[in-house]
Amino acid sequence: MIIDIMSFYLPPHSVDRSSFKMTLILGYTVFLLIMNDLLPSTANGTPLIGIYFSVCLALMTISLLETVLITCVLHHNSMKYREVPHWVQVLVMRFIARLICYSFPEDPLAKLEGKQETNPWVVQPSQSMSSQQTSTNGETRIDPDWCHVGYILDFLLFRIYLLIITGYALVIICMWCIWMNQ
Repeated sequence: MIIDIMSFYLPPHSVDRSSFKMTLILGYTVFLLIMNDLLPSTANGTPLIGIYFSVCLALMTISLLETVLITCVLHHNSMKYREVPHWVQVLVMRFIARLICYSFPEDPLAKLEGKQETNPWVVQPSQSMSSQQTSTNGETRIDPDWCHVGYILDFLLFRIYLLIITGYALVIICMWCIWMNQ
C-alpha cells in the first residue's frame, strides 16, 4: 500500500504511472494467490488478514481507476482542440482549486513580456487557443486548462485516497485490538 501511495508522485501526464500501478496490482494478485494457500481456514469465517488483503486489492484497483481518469482528463482534448467547458472551469478551477489550496503556476511568457493576468483562476480564451496548436514535430500539445483540471483532480483524489487508507488502517487496528481482547 505504501508503494501504491508513492506511485502518486509519478507524473500523471505520462503513461508510466498507470503501467506501474498495473504491474503493482499484478504482483499483488500473485502474492494473494500464494497467501491463499498459507492462510489458515477458520470455522467462523474469513481471517482478518484475508479481509485486509482483499480490501487492499480493492483500494489499489480504485487507485488505478483514478490514474486512468486523470490520464484521460489530461489528454482529453489534445486531438479535438476543444476548450474546457465553463461549468468545469467554475467547479474545478475555481471551487475545488481553492478548496485544496492549489496554486496555479505563473505563465513564463507573460512574465517575460511584463503581462500579468487579472484573474489567476481562469485562463484567458486567447491564451488557451494559442496553446492548442500543434508543435513543430507534428505532435499535439496538451491544453494548459486541461492540465490544470487534471492536476487539480489528481491532487484532490490523492487526498481522498489518503483519507480512505488512513480510515481503513484505523478500522483494521481497532478490529485487531477487539479480536485480541476476546
